[in-house]
Amino acid sequence: GGRKISAEHESRDIVDMPRQPESDDQPDTPLERMLLSRQLCPPTEKNRVRILTDVRDVRQAFLDLIESGKEAIYITTFILDDKQTSDLIIDRLCEKARAGVQVRLLVDGFGSFTLPEEQLQKLRDAGGRAVRFKAMSQFSRLAYLNFRNHRKLAVCDGQRAILGGANIVEDEMTDGDDEDTWIDLSLWIEGPAVPQLQAVFCSDWNFETEEQLPPAKLEDAEAIEDEQTSRLTVMPIGPDGPDEILDDFWQFVIHHAEQRIWICTPYCVPPPAAMRALELACGRGVDVRIMVPQVSDLRPVDYARYDYFRDLVEMGGQVFRYGGGMVHAKLGIVDDMTALVGSANFDVRSFFLNYELSVVVHDQPTIERLSDWYADLMDKCDEGVTDQSTFRAAMATAVRLFASEL
Repeated sequence: GGRKISAEHESRDIVDMPRQPESDDQPDTPLERMLLSRQLCPPTEKNRVRILTDVRDVRQAFLDLIESGKEAIYITTFILDDKQTSDLIIDRLCEKARAGVQVRLLVDGFGSFTLPEEQLQKLRDAGGRAVRFKAMSQFSRLAYLNFRNHRKLAVCDGQRAILGGANIVEDEMTDGDDEDTWIDLSLWIEGPAVPQLQAVFCSDWNFETEEQLPPAKLEDAEAIEDEQTSRLTVMPIGPDGPDEILDDFWQFVIHHAEQRIWICTPYCVPPPAAMRALELACGRGVDVRIMVPQVSDLRPVDYARYDYFRDLVEMGGQVFRYGGGMVHAKLGIVDDMTALVGSANFDVRSFFLNYELSVVVHDQPTIERLSDWYADLMDKCDEGVTDQSTFRAAMATAVRLFASEL
């Protein structure tokens, strides 16, 4: 079926993000021209980016961000649980709310369907606000699977932000050495990109509630004057972003790739056009690699990806399977041209059916740091398509009938 976007979501305008004064300059690359033509803002300059890959670092980053809040703390997550780390984060948010800081928490109605209401009520009682994005009843839960808010973002005072794939759940944020912890990828960002990220949160919050949060001012986030800073384009994906922008991004960079296309995704059920583009890239000698967990938390998706991987390997691509646990990172690297980091998987749902949020990285030093992380994890993987059995082939065919719902 089609996207079947409801009038409610279709009525949303593209997020109005502030621009750097100097961003009126001509774009530097064909990719930047394409993104600008699709109504995204020009890249912001002089951002500081710290890459977070360890669950303990992500947990501490959230606590540090909350602790630094003086005026406003905004957090959105697809899943929030009621375990140790999330309890601690909620408690810290309550302390800030009682101290007069404006605290807003947005969780998805589907992703956090099982979350006890008491977890959100604690924040409300402390003076903050907590809302479920498109709340669902027991009867409607399976009827409204599309246009869920899959974004993961925390913003403090319009100056610091955490963006990536990690939900506020124990498997993705902990201070222990539990073997069940996941591997994820998040970015700590300071600089002019942060008010743009805050604008995305405010747009979601204002869409869901009667409160109208004012957008952040770009002058609130000063440019970073370090020797090594990052050039970033904020990309809202979904009904409040440019139409099918993730599909356009991937089609553009795949067809322009000359050396490499490295993708890390927990769920790989791509649209046919994107898959065909990867196969064509293999045919012209581009180094195409896809890294996934050996076993994900959604077993039907593991079956669905089988045919995609088999076709890709036949065309000369490489598949790497990480057997040490769940890899939940979402990363794409194309040549030294760009990297994409955020909440979007390389699958139909992220391309067309979810609200997602990513940043496009344009500077080579940050791309190189992300490439180093990818290469280190790839060295711990097994290569090739797994278990080429008749059962798996049959399951792959059956499950792909429901690919858009996975």
